Amino acid sequence: MPRGKTLINIIKLPRIIDDCVLCFAQTPEQIPFKIARIYFISNPQKDLSRGKHAHYKNRQVLFCLKGSVKMLLDDGKKKEEYLMTNPEEGVFLDRLIWHEMNDMDEDTILLVVASRKFEAKDYIRDYGKFKKVTASHK
Repeated sequence: MPRGKTLINIIKLPRIIDDCVLCFAQTPEQIPFKIARIYFISNPQKDLSRGKHAHYKNRQVLFCLKGSVKMLLDDGKKKEEYLMTNPEEGVFLDRLIWHEMNDMDEDTILLVVASRKFEAKDYIRDYGKFKKVTASHK
């Protein structure tokens, strides 16, 4: 999924309504990569801030299944925020996007679909280093 003028790239899930609402995601129609890992965050403590990192290679789509979370995305040049409240919408995180998850409701469930298995070396956890890396990737 190429980067547009905005950092916030929303993936809308198809929905089927009969005796319930069923939403689904398939690759490559909604998820623009082969899925290697799925995890979720739940029961966040009050004032919890998560993320605060970027990835060299991993790409992700985040879905707020319950509650809400404020996403901060940063490509080294600009920052954008997006309040996630709709479980039918995912936020696509490309490579080299610094991201933070803030202001989570206590009942929030955040589902993350990732393109790579966990690799500690793929994480950039220092914001100063992130700025240097993104400046050199022009």
